Amino acid sequence: MKIHEVHGLAGTPVNGISLRKVVSRFVSSLSHSAAVNKVILLNQVSSEFRLPDEQVKVISVIKELLATMASNARDTCISVTAEKYRDIIILKFEDQNNYNGYALSFSLIAIEQHARFAGGDITIDGAQRKVATVSFSFPDASFMSNQVYCS
Repeated sequence: MKIHEVHGLAGTPVNGISLRKVVSRFVSSLSHSAAVNKVILLNQVSSEFRLPDEQVKVISVIKELLATMASNARDTCISVTAEKYRDIIILKFEDQNNYNGYALSFSLIAIEQHARFAGGDITIDGAQRKVATVSFSFPDASFMSNQVYCS
């Protein structure tokens, strides 16, 4: 069986949900709790990233991650960015003033099972350092749907 990729033309609209809009919606919903903890949430996700409509599991993990990051942070700025490597999207949450890495790490344990159920994985880098980065990697379902199988 051979796999061929079919790429759309530049400028062709892509179906699905904007990852940037998903993050913005959740950032807005956390504005009150973030203000109480003096946390600024920056959405720096490029508008090029899209999630197919059926990625509900991934969206719920993103919501949990943002809420966990905001609730475990104090007096900081958390930036959210996205990168793509082949058929994987990596969503990164970087806390510039890591308040309590132990609490953050413990809180992430509860979300890891949801991330795996969604086909993804969560990692934390710098849990005990001033700058901590939580990464959520998950398959780019739009990459998989652009595959044509030939026998």
